[in-house]
Amino acid sequence: MVHRFSITLTQLSYFAECAKTLNMTAASQELHVAQSAVSTAISHLERSLGAALFIRQHSKGLILTAAGESLLRDTHRVFGMLSDSIETIQSHQDDVRGTITVACFHTLTPFILPQLLAELQQRHPHLVVEVLEGDSEENLAALRGGRAEISIGYDLTSPDGVDQEVIGSVRPHVILHTDHPLAHRSEVALTELAGEPLVLLDLPDSREYFLDLLTGAGLTPRIAYRTKNYEAVRSLVAMGCGFSILNQRPRIEETYTGNRTAVIEISGDVRSLNVTVSSLSQVAHTARARAVAGAVRALVAGAELAAPEPRGAEPAEQ
Repeated sequence: MVHRFSITLTQLSYFAECAKTLNMTAASQELHVAQSAVSTAISHLERSLGAALFIRQHSKGLILTAAGESLLRDTHRVFGMLSDSIETIQSHQDDVRGTITVACFHTLTPFILPQLLAELQQRHPHLVVEVLEGDSEENLAALRGGRAEISIGYDLTSPDGVDQEVIGSVRPHVILHTDHPLAHRSEVALTELAGEPLVLLDLPDSREYFLDLLTGAGLTPRIAYRTKNYEAVRSLVAMGCGFSILNQRPRIEETYTGNRTAVIEISGDVRSLNVTVSSLSQVAHTARARAVAGAVRALVAGAELAAPEPRGAEPAEQ
């Protein structure tokens, strides 16, 4: 039986790009077509469906409606199945090609993405990986909005409709100024830092995780500085502005200021963060998504993301 539809793949392609950029001008530039063609295609699509897909904001871009979000999920599902079918026909099963967008948690990006992209470039030279960086809320929105196919992050939350595969675990640690009285120690109890100024990595869900570690130890955090930038946290501590708690450990000891921090293990039972690869539960994984997830899994399993062992302050080089 032949089915006839009032919408076309071209219209859906234009719609998906508009949903990704939330801007018709940007979408037309990415698609290399006139903006009027994109606008016309979206208008025809909305008339065919009998529903508005976007809320147009004058000079402020687009907002997906509920109908738009529903169509976007199905559009990505259809495109994923089509892509897999075409790739299987055109090439060998393991010859992954095409474009995939991956969302990555801010602080994980410098630890995972460079190695991941280099590995994928070598293994799958016809695969193009685009990266979105964000906090847990932004990356979840990118998944649900169809702007990203998979997300690399932490299990800070357990959102509905999202599958999270745990691929590794990272334990929190304290960083101190090298002249701090506890800087020579291999481990400290959080209670030993009571009343001291805290430099907080202030990202959604992350901040609650760090503050919960302190309140769970019976401390009332005295936040001296907040920043969303991981390296700014390290630099502030290196300059003596307070202590902080982090999970990832760079292999370099110096901060952007040129000064070092002392990395100290936390004694006792503290909650580690699980590194996860996430995707929408109801969307089948494409060959591209499977290739990326497999590469991330192998990367985390084959090498630690953090420096080998924490250690206290070392004397400055003469």
